[in-house]
Amino acid sequence: LRALAGSEGVFETPQGIPFATPGPGEENNVIFTSLWDNFPDEVAIPLSGKARHAYLLMAGSTNPMQSRVDNGVVEVEYEDGTKSALPLRNPDTWWPIEQDYYRDGYAFSWDQPFPPRVHLKTGLITREFDDYISIKGFSDRVVDGGAGTILDLPLDPDKKLKSLKLKILANEVVIGLMGVTLVR
Repeated sequence: LRALAGSEGVFETPQGIPFATPGPGEENNVIFTSLWDNFPDEVAIPLSGKARHAYLLMAGSTNPMQSRVDNGVVEVEYEDGTKSALPLRNPDTWWPIEQDYYRDGYAFSWDQPFPPRVHLKTGLITREFDDYISIKGFSDRVVDGGAGTILDLPLDPDKKLKSLKLKILANEVVIGLMGVTLVR
């Protein structure tokens, strides 16, 4: 991903959404939240102006016991105190960094398309990945190097933005925010 961002520190998705992230080097490129003691359980980022959408690049963990429940939430607060929210629910809007879900119509049946996934090792951005590796006894759909997920939070274009808040809700989950792009 850092190579994809290059020295300019920006990469663009096939949908034309730019994300800023540190290029080559060791600079931190993610804010983590968790109910574990080593991360905060929420973070807030100040925003300004107006926007129609917030595109989020996110990565973290979840597990089978957290399926079909909100693992966390991204909230955008407007200056008037109202909010727009995106619940992070496994498997609908929250995917683990280490693997893609196996969709066979039984364990996870849903009508949504796979979200765009950003492969952190290669920079590949796709909804249809098929070059998985295996971890014996764990999964045959492991993404070598991990993958982040791009999510869309629709916003009220007539309201002034105040902040974006990432909150963790579920135990044994880590949620990381790697980038936010506001479409004005």
